[in-house]
Amino acid sequence: MTEFSLYNTDMRNLVFILLGYFLYSCSAFIPEPDMDLRLKSQKLGIDTCIANGEASSLSVTTLNKDQEIHTFFQLFQNGANNLIKASETYVLDDIPSDTTYVYYFDNNERIFAFQVKIAIHSDSIYNSATAFYDSDMQVITKEFATIDNCDIPIGKNDSLLIDFSQFKIPNDITGFVKEKKIILRNR
Repeated sequence: MTEFSLYNTDMRNLVFILLGYFLYSCSAFIPEPDMDLRLKSQKLGIDTCIANGEASSLSVTTLNKDQEIHTFFQLFQNGANNLIKASETYVLDDIPSDTTYVYYFDNNERIFAFQVKIAIHSDSIYNSATAFYDSDMQVITKEFATIDNCDIPIGKNDSLLIDFSQFKIPNDITGFVKEKKIILRNR
């Protein structure tokens, strides 16, 4: 009788181990329930870090065929010299566009948010639309706001309609710098 109960215990433990392994291996396919909140918080953390002067800033320009400024980039790096945010503004006839495209990078060097911001009567207040992406670059959620020049929300605004599918968003820093023809100082 002891052998039989020992066998049942071993079998039961084996079933629990296999069940645990199965659930653990499938957890990669179970969506994170509050991913949108985590991504929004991550973006706000980067913007706050920059607003507080805790990130270094580097300006980069690309030139057109006439050697005039074509695009103005503002790159932000954390204390470890990792790119955390990049803004891109096109220039036409020496006048910057009122539209800026902003890319946010996570610790794995992947783009997790893309923002389109349009100046409202000045260069310090913007209407903003942001798409947040999962690791497969699928839009998880969108956020609309009126923001200041440090990208800190100062009010809700949903009047800016952006079709994010029209933009070709690179997956990560490597794709970003290759597509934009930028050389980062820590690469």
